[in-house]
Amino acid sequence: MTDKLSFKSRKIRLLIKLAVALIILAAAVSFTRYVYLSLRPKNRAAMFSSIAFPTLIIDAGHGGTDGGAVSPNGVVEAGINLDIARRLQLVAQFYGFDTVMTRREADIAYPQDAKTLRQRKQYDQKTRLKLINSTPNSVFISIHQNIYPKAAPFGAQVLYSPTDGSRELGVTVQELLKSTLNTDTRTNRRGAVKVQKSIYLMNSLKCKAILVECGFLSNPQDESVLQEAAYQTKLAAIIFSGFCRNLSGKYPVAPVEKPADAQEPDDQNTPTYHLTEDLL
Repeated sequence: MTDKLSFKSRKIRLLIKLAVALIILAAAVSFTRYVYLSLRPKNRAAMFSSIAFPTLIIDAGHGGTDGGAVSPNGVVEAGINLDIARRLQLVAQFYGFDTVMTRREADIAYPQDAKTLRQRKQYDQKTRLKLINSTPNSVFISIHQNIYPKAAPFGAQVLYSPTDGSRELGVTVQELLKSTLNTDTRTNRRGAVKVQKSIYLMNSLKCKAILVECGFLSNPQDESVLQEAAYQTKLAAIIFSGFCRNLSGKYPVAPVEKPADAQEPDDQNTPTYHLTEDLL
């Protein structure tokens, strides 16, 4: 008799716990749906009538036959770029922003006459530029990974285009990355910098634009975490937070370094990044 009561008691407690869990789950889903719906484009005008929300163009750097930087252990940049870009798109879409991806897959469909790597990169860059410049009221964020001959440099580096508003966006995202992910300011004191004149895409587009070098594939710790889904999600969330903060008109005022092509890189205190996306 006691065993039967004990079994029934355990069964009732289990059912109660299950019911509570379902109630909590239902509440969480309802709240998430409320947040999502309240920020969808059709409702945002009523909530933030003074803000014209832009389309976020998300660029996963490299792709196709152009893998980008490769770590000493053989980790290829292009795949990591795409993973982070996809996460950034999901976050932005969750909050109701319209998004455009310059590439959605690892492969790129090249024309038959583009046979060399040079020809394929030129085709790809010009195709992306046409997409960017044909999208009205847009902001462009390009995702890349860094590399350096030495293993010491680590952390993110944001570059901004010469277009209006790009510097402010770059500074905002850079400062958020430093304050949340790359917090060792004794060895990582990089600030946002103006992109080199040789970077074709960033100097040819017309909208507000930044290029985020998320970390160094040449640094063992960066190489490891950049392949982790959780870290990639953090990067996407921080970049999006910087985008939203800049959109609201609130951004930190930070000293800006000289243009990247005017600097001699050292191990930690100046920007160092690969140039494989240059116009060939």
